[in-house]
Amino acid sequence: MKDNKIQYKHILKATSIFGGVQFFNVIISVAKSKIVAVLLGTSGVGILGILTSTLNLVLGIIRMGLDFSLVKEISASKVKIDKREVSNKIAITKRLTWLTGLLGAFIILVISPLLSKIAFGNKDFTIYFIIISAAVFFNQITLGNMAILQGFNQLKKIAKSIILASFFALVFAAIIYYLFGQSGIPWVIVVTSVTAFLFSKYYASSINIDTSKISFRAAIFEGKSMLKLGFVLSLGTLASLLNGYLVQIFITNQAGVEKVGLYNAGFVLINSYVLLFFNALSKDFFPRLSEISSDNNLVKKMVNKQAITTLLLLTPIVVIFLVFKSFIVQLLYTEAFLSILGMISFGIVGTIFKAVSWIMGFVIIAKNDSKLYVKVEVISNLVLFLMVVVGYHFYGITGAGLSYLVYYILYAILIKFVVGKYYQFKFEKDLINVIMASIGFCFTTLYVVYLSHSFTKLVVLSFLVLMSFIYTIYMFNRLIGIRELLKNK
Repeated sequence: MKDNKIQYKHILKATSIFGGVQFFNVIISVAKSKIVAVLLGTSGVGILGILTSTLNLVLGIIRMGLDFSLVKEISASKVKIDKREVSNKIAITKRLTWLTGLLGAFIILVISPLLSKIAFGNKDFTIYFIIISAAVFFNQITLGNMAILQGFNQLKKIAKSIILASFFALVFAAIIYYLFGQSGIPWVIVVTSVTAFLFSKYYASSINIDTSKISFRAAIFEGKSMLKLGFVLSLGTLASLLNGYLVQIFITNQAGVEKVGLYNAGFVLINSYVLLFFNALSKDFFPRLSEISSDNNLVKKMVNKQAITTLLLLTPIVVIFLVFKSFIVQLLYTEAFLSILGMISFGIVGTIFKAVSWIMGFVIIAKNDSKLYVKVEVISNLVLFLMVVVGYHFYGITGAGLSYLVYYILYAILIKFVVGKYYQFKFEKDLINVIMASIGFCFTTLYVVYLSHSFTKLVVLSFLVLMSFIYTIYMFNRLIGIRELLKNK
């Protein structure tokens, strides 16, 4: 029982650290989104979204899954307490990210006219893609620095790096957009990546581990296992990125860049709040899961605890989001974006299923079952693309949000079947109860917000917000003893 409390406290601590980081990023996003919406309008948001999606797609290719494989290798070598092996892994990490970063930048430079033609239907934006090629390089070497910090479980340093980079990126973005307007969009992307690199480099250098000297050729040879695992994993990540990119291209061709701006605004809104919790999964949960991946029983316990904690924290956020969605949209953007209310309503409810499926999905990666991971991701993303296209065709932006909700329900069922079949994973009773409570709160709120305005509706929504918080506090008190913690403090 005591071990359970300790584990829940660690999960809550890690989630609170990265939740706090993401909360700060949400505030930054509020300011950044407002600046883009006011100064550049929906078309500016659309152009920024397409450029960012293209950048992420190229990064997904040249990352080679190193964001997972490097963390896994560093974490594993750290457990062995072999300083020479750890030093060697760090040296390989740095070399591989430099090589892949240069490769990615070169690729974008060469095919920039083609990217402009595919994304915008003409070559007018070729120079934009040439400029953001530099961002590919800096993003990739930042990945190496963050992998080192994650491998050593330096949660606070990761948090500081992200917060400082976000703040200074906002300052530079405001200046650039004000001075150069739409033509400043690619420069903001580059400056943001350089800022992230500088802070990640500073904090990664503070870890007191001597780095081995190794040539690029030796790094490729010795890093074959990382590249092999990473390459297969990157196919799954690439499927997800390609899906998002193709959806935006589809909407551009169907309705123009302004509709893409609306779609991206809704997508960013949904994911900004979800990342309060998902950041902790990749930066804390995955390294810890990798350390115990050989023991199915320990894996089951850790996954159940992580899922319970995430859902308890996420549920009140989803309920509040649904109640205040109109205010949030106008705060982050302008009244011109109110047409995304339907999309974000269904999409935000889908995140409770996304949270559970992501947590279970990390088991496949931690188990090194890369082929299974790729199969699941490629097939599921193909289904998602088709569902979003069909949903948008019949119901517009709102249809896209509804498709996300239905997809993540089906995806959660699929992942549960896969990890149950291959790794004997099961939901524990506590997790089942929390899932049912979360579904009840979120779907009830979704139903009530669509009722006609009345005093009764206001009372019921207030009750749902209050009860969702009470339930979360009650459960955490049962799991970690909040009263005892407060008394001790």
